Amino acid sequence: MTNEIKRGPGRPPRNGLIESIEETMNDIETTSVPENTVNRGLREASIRAEELRAKMRGDSFDTSMYDEFYIDPRDIPEGWDYNWKRESIGGMTDEDHMIEMRSVGWEPVDARRHPEKMPTNYTGPVKKKGMILMERPKEISDMAKDRELATAREVVASKEKALGMSPSGTFERDQRRTGVNKSFQPMDVPRT
Repeated sequence: MTNEIKRGPGRPPRNGLIESIEETMNDIETTSVPENTVNRGLREASIRAEELRAKMRGDSFDTSMYDEFYIDPRDIPEGWDYNWKRESIGGMTDEDHMIEMRSVGWEPVDARRHPEKMPTNYTGPVKKKGMILMERPKEISDMAKDRELATAREVVASKEKALGMSPSGTFERDQRRTGVNKSFQPMDVPRT
């Protein structure tokens, strides 16, 4: 009788070759990990944090470390508004969306104005990961923001009006009993 391990149907028996390959892989995994990353602790974390803090002090602070689409407001010409807009999805240009963006005043920003944002000798608009940097006059952007805010307020007002027009007995309007209010506050997070 052999000392072979019984396997389920369809699984091949283990032989010496497979075991030796697995042992070799285990040896490679344990020897290829640098020693200094195996037992990293609080001391190493605080040293690395200090290195990063030193890099982020003063003008050398790189906000792209947190937001790769960050545009320094000092880089935006006075009187203009910059915004990243979708240019493509899955590598295919969304022509309809680009037409819509142009119709509301957005135009591509030429890379010659911000050469640090694109590869050397690149010509054309500033692009990144399916997004394109676009600009329009700040006055137009402010008007659009005001319209969006007015529309949002109208929606809230119409919902409040509809709530007030509900038949009696369908919803209690006493804020103390319903818990519905208009204030903003941090949400309670249950602790486990």
